[in-house]
Amino acid sequence: MNSTIPQRLRVDFPAVQTRLNKEEEALLVEIIRHSPTWSQGEQMEAFEREFSQYVGCSDSLAVSSCTAALEMAATLCGLSQGDEVILPAHTFVSSAVPFARTGAQLIFADIDPSTRLISAELIKPCLSKKTKVLVVVHLYGLPVDMNPILRLAEEYGLKVVEDVAQAPGAIYHGQKTGSMGDYAAFSFHNQKNISTLGEGGMLAVRNASDGDRARKLRWMGSWPFTGNRKHYWQPAMSDLVSGMKGVWPFNFCLSEVQCAVGRKLLQRLDAINEERRAQAAFIRQAVADIPELSFQYVPKGHVHAYHLLVAQYDGSKSNCTRDDLINLLFQEYGIKCIVQYWPLYRSELFQSFGYGKIRLTNTDHFFDNMISFPFWSGMPKETLNYMAKSIRSALIQLRS
Repeated sequence: MNSTIPQRLRVDFPAVQTRLNKEEEALLVEIIRHSPTWSQGEQMEAFEREFSQYVGCSDSLAVSSCTAALEMAATLCGLSQGDEVILPAHTFVSSAVPFARTGAQLIFADIDPSTRLISAELIKPCLSKKTKVLVVVHLYGLPVDMNPILRLAEEYGLKVVEDVAQAPGAIYHGQKTGSMGDYAAFSFHNQKNISTLGEGGMLAVRNASDGDRARKLRWMGSWPFTGNRKHYWQPAMSDLVSGMKGVWPFNFCLSEVQCAVGRKLLQRLDAINEERRAQAAFIRQAVADIPELSFQYVPKGHVHAYHLLVAQYDGSKSNCTRDDLINLLFQEYGIKCIVQYWPLYRSELFQSFGYGKIRLTNTDHFFDNMISFPFWSGMPKETLNYMAKSIRSALIQLRS
């Protein structure tokens, strides 16, 4: 089979996961026309307050991206050269780079073969006296088994950072993802379940004092003057303060328009996730009797947000590969599937920093056999039906 573009692409892989409704679109115009400021105003403050209430954390800071939130988390952890950070290698690059930028050494842990996530059991062999931080990634929308990891962190005095880019609104034994670690980073990129117009993120913190420090770092150290001033213009518009000793501040602000959209989508996030769970269940049920395709195992007490619909294909009995399945779906059915999250140590970027000799059995096996199906909020019934029938048909076809 070749890889030329089929004559008719029936189901493309989406760039935007959740579209705005008419009310949300009208809000954009309202903010543009009438808001007294387009940055760092009442919409941002309300978004942060409402997000904290939704997640169940002490404080939240709206920032320009999830990467920015992770940069701030890495900074707040106080990492430096010689420290070690444990994290999975099967993840988006932003889970790792902010921590590597501090000078700390990245220690990659393997993933569980059934959930495809990091676990306390797989973290333990990676621990050393130099370990300072555990980065826990709720990948694809499924919460990591947090309680054993939190016990491990308490025993060894470690900071826990939750990467919740793909799992806003997911639930772990009654707790929202992002409410359990010391810090949590969320993404509002257009490919996520909720978005703030293409880019955006949120940093959630467990301790309120960290929220204060982070705010002083977020906008180049700009901070209101304290105390009474003889004239409002003296000595200048704003003060410049230090959020952390020896740390230069960032510019990670999110606009008022973006925060306003974020507030609206946050109100319907639970409904969005419920719809996505139903869509995933429909497709999973259609191929439940075909063992060649295995989806993420969802343990009891874990509520999946289904940012993506990923699976592992095992065509060894018919001498077929994951690439055969993707190509067949593309060429004969017009369904565009993709492969995601190259193990970081196999990329040119991480090899250039000396991580090229690492190999993790479960991580490599899953990546080499994984498939990510087109998936978004509000998929039409006819699209879901077509995908379910086509995936089933392709899997059976590869058996012959």
